[in-house]
Amino acid sequence: MITITRIFLLWALLFGATSCMTVYTEKQSEALSRVVYATKDSLDSARIDLADSYSTEATRIIRPPKERITIQTVYKKPSAVIVSGGTSSNQRVVVIPSKYKSDIVVVVSSAEYDELLKDKEAFDAFKIDHEVLVKAKQEVDEELIKQAEHRDQMIKDLNSMQRNLVEMKLSLLKHRLVIFGLSVALAAGIYLRMKGIL
Repeated sequence: MITITRIFLLWALLFGATSCMTVYTEKQSEALSRVVYATKDSLDSARIDLADSYSTEATRIIRPPKERITIQTVYKKPSAVIVSGGTSSNQRVVVIPSKYKSDIVVVVSSAEYDELLKDKEAFDAFKIDHEVLVKAKQEVDEELIKQAEHRDQMIKDLNSMQRNLVEMKLSLLKHRLVIFGLSVALAAGIYLRMKGIL
């Protein structure tokens, strides 16, 4: 009876650990949620520079899928446009949605970008964006550390539960052998009594 209770408690602990993993997963998604939405908001705000950085942070948290979606690169050569397989003489084409068609495109680190930095409002906006991005990177770093610690703890817990289960199985086997031995002794005693030996 004690052994069955122990086994029941072990399964309850295992179920509890699974429930805790669900709670942890909900909490751990905060860093991922922030960088994914920052990527989307950056694209909506025509800040491709930030979308690139935030999407990179998101990929640090999420493992690559078994089958990645293939994205074709478009290249332009003097007389035509080709898809993928471009050579060094071909120029890659940056394709943007039509919602950006009336916007001015400025390349980071270009002369136009440097000129933009001279504007106080633009400079202040870039500074704030940089500070927020640095904070997001720190959150992702902390999240990755937390995930590693959680994985290590889960492995320790599972190993411990596995050891306990083996011990309980051995204990159950010992109890069965004792019961079997007692049953044989009892049967032998009854048999000998019936024969008048005892």
